[in-house]
Amino acid sequence: MNIHEQLESLLANLGVTMEQQQPEPYEEHEGAENEVPEVSIFQASRDHYGVFYRLDIIEHEPQLRITIPVEYGALKMEVYLVRLSERTGINTWFRSLASYRGSAPFERNREASLQHLLYAVAEIMKQLFWAGDLDQMRFPPEIEVTRLV
Repeated sequence: MNIHEQLESLLANLGVTMEQQQPEPYEEHEGAENEVPEVSIFQASRDHYGVFYRLDIIEHEPQLRITIPVEYGALKMEVYLVRLSERTGINTWFRSLASYRGSAPFERNREASLQHLLYAVAEIMKQLFWAGDLDQMRFPPEIEVTRLV
């Protein structure tokens, strides 16, 4: 059960009925309106003051959103989407794990396993992001970075 289903279940137990069955799209690319994260994790950065991370597995691939405070603009923040390049081969780990049907103990621990794998891969993505140049939007070739806001 993903985080959205857990929240809906909790609210249903309190007598709250959700008006909207589909989540709002949060990414602007083709097909995004149907994407619901399989796993979502939020973190505050330990190394960069005011920076927050959102880690997701969407369509069996890890994604990292980085929110950075800035002094300009109406929102006073910038948001970047970081994805791994296919050249790393890491995305296949998530796709393979998603399609694998294992023993009962494996299936009971699938989500925890995905969370741990996501944590590890997100650390790689963070390091590669911070090694890049935000002003020039140049980053190591192992990641693809898009400025969302």
